[in-house]
Amino acid sequence: MSRPARTLASLALVALLSTTPAFAQVVDTIRIGALSLSYVARNSKTAKAAIAEVEDFEKKKTIEVESKAAELQKQQVALQQQSASMSPRAVADLQRAFDKSRLEFDRFAQDARAEIEAMQTKFDAEFRIRLAPIVDEISKEKGLHLVFGLEQTSMILWNSPAVDISAEVVRRLDATK
Repeated sequence: MSRPARTLASLALVALLSTTPAFAQVVDTIRIGALSLSYVARNSKTAKAAIAEVEDFEKKKTIEVESKAAELQKQQVALQQQSASMSPRAVADLQRAFDKSRLEFDRFAQDARAEIEAMQTKFDAEFRIRLAPIVDEISKEKGLHLVFGLEQTSMILWNSPAVDISAEVVRRLDATK
């Protein structure tokens, strides 16, 4: 290595080492927390009740869809059995009626899925709104500058359990009524 290159490398090393403590001081002043929304949802009485309500609604809609599917299946079987002994025009009329019923069923099933998704979206939004002041309060008490959601990003590769405020959020969420 030539003398100017060594000098330049030495200056770069000195510059790096002299700025590292300043950077470390800035990093030490930033306090970070982490929150697992799935943990809060699984362990909070409030969230469990809301999730049970969503699940009950989903079961009810599933039963309705299955019932309509069974009716449609019966109609199809009747169409197949009767078509052998009927005129082509009567078969065509029955086929049109069946096609109409199948279309109505498809729409009903789509509407049921949309209602379930809307209820889940509503739960998610209300849950986050309810958590916001609790997370804000805990963050202020602990002097946190940032709180990351553990499930929301794949960029968090590791976190210390010391920064996880999920259990505290559950405790406070259940304390509010």
